[in-house]
Amino acid sequence: MLDPLLEVIKLKVEVDDGRVLNAKSSGNRLRNYEKAFISKEANKIPFIIPRVLSTCANSHVFAFLEATSNLGEATIIAARSMVDLEIIESHLRHPYAYWFPKIGGKEFDFPSGKKFREVSAISRKIRELMERIGGKWPSVGYLTSGQKIELLGLDPVVKFFEERIVGMSLQDFMDISSMEELKGDISLLNSVPFWRTGLEEYLTSGFPFSRSIDLGKIRDYGIGVEYDGKKVEVGPLAQALTFDPLIKKLHYKYGASPVLRELSRIRVAGKLLSELKEFENVADQYEIRGSGSGVVESIRGTLIHRVRIDNGFITDYSIIQPTTFNATPGGALEEAVKGIPISDLKDPWELSLAVSSLDSCFVTEVEVQSKGIVVTKKRIGGFC
Repeated sequence: MLDPLLEVIKLKVEVDDGRVLNAKSSGNRLRNYEKAFISKEANKIPFIIPRVLSTCANSHVFAFLEATSNLGEATIIAARSMVDLEIIESHLRHPYAYWFPKIGGKEFDFPSGKKFREVSAISRKIRELMERIGGKWPSVGYLTSGQKIELLGLDPVVKFFEERIVGMSLQDFMDISSMEELKGDISLLNSVPFWRTGLEEYLTSGFPFSRSIDLGKIRDYGIGVEYDGKKVEVGPLAQALTFDPLIKKLHYKYGASPVLRELSRIRVAGKLLSELKEFENVADQYEIRGSGSGVVESIRGTLIHRVRIDNGFITDYSIIQPTTFNATPGGALEEAVKGIPISDLKDPWELSLAVSSLDSCFVTEVEVQSKGIVVTKKRIGGFC
């Protein structure tokens, strides 16, 4: 299994006069691990993927299924619900792991604070719901014909979201039109300025959002990837801009910023929670159709699988992760930190917020330099 705590991205940051002057990303240095699937039986791949790709495992399974398989209606509903729940579970934990410990009081300490313990409990509840759909890990039982699959018991998740995170009903939260209306724990975001940093070029690829992608416009050069000749940002902000009037309004006024990305996570979680439907079904069809490409919007953004199958076996496999888009040299990660103010070189918490707002699939090792001297190093990410 690939360890999400691997230091896959290195980001060198130069600070001058209290502000990030320049940044250089190594790009995603972990590519081609999917070649391990070559020569495997195609119909076994969904059962292998979670054992190799623990980060966004359900989204990876979904992308493979979309690329290669015919599914029955009940199985499609189950697969989509697993992607939704995976995104919700990560997004609800994210601010409690990376943001609130920096900007909240002692109760928000990570991982020992009361607030993080509470969100961890609801995280476990979401994983229990996923097991009712897919069974015990690797949780792909919905691909076994005749298997009972159900999604029941969403109310505690919605209640926690409403009472603790946003401090109002789910519908009222989705209807707000300004930052000043924020309540609950998420209102802590009002303590962080709108630092305008980012490419402001975005990409989304499809489910669970209403956008499509032309795979012919992708240029993958290993350490990085471009779309239609441009470096792009993928992830919650790009996703929220496809549906959310509040995020569109704030983006128009302030541009891209770390705080807007973090708010987008909770807006995306709210949208998916409001759309999830409980069900009781029996798994129906799962069969390999053949070679193809599959795309899905995962926790961190656009995820692409390209699969070639001959005589029932994998003969080629290529994956583009969201991190490959965002960490591309000269791309979204670099632009997300340029211009960020730094109040303390030895504890650049502002930089932690900016890097975690893009949330790479693995750990980003950040090296902070000033006047040519390395002042500090930080490991950011790898948790949610």
